[in-house]
Amino acid sequence: MADTIKNRAIWRALTTINAPLPSHIDADTLTACLALSTTDPRWRPHVRAFFREVGVEVIMDMVVEGAITFDSLSKAISFWDVDEDYENARWIREMAADPVAGADAADAESDRFHYDGR
Repeated sequence: MADTIKNRAIWRALTTINAPLPSHIDADTLTACLALSTTDPRWRPHVRAFFREVGVEVIMDMVVEGAITFDSLSKAISFWDVDEDYENARWIREMAADPVAGADAADAESDRFHYDGR
């Protein structure tokens, strides 16, 4: 699992998740919940809020930064019993099924277009 301090997108996700909830989850715990290395039921509202409220652009940034994979997110949807009707859940399932979407951050960086000014 990537170092959450270096992942900027996780902090954007936390702002969305923690705002309406009485107890707050931290970056490491959220990442652990999404990777299923922590499965404490007290974090269920936070994980569900992640899939319901966090924008796809933030989720995509988390994957590109290496904080989590689409495969792990897909498994978390099932484990945490997230409603499959949420747009984010459907999108994550589609991305997890696409092998191109599974590129890790190093591969994704090297595949980006770089303009050399010529």
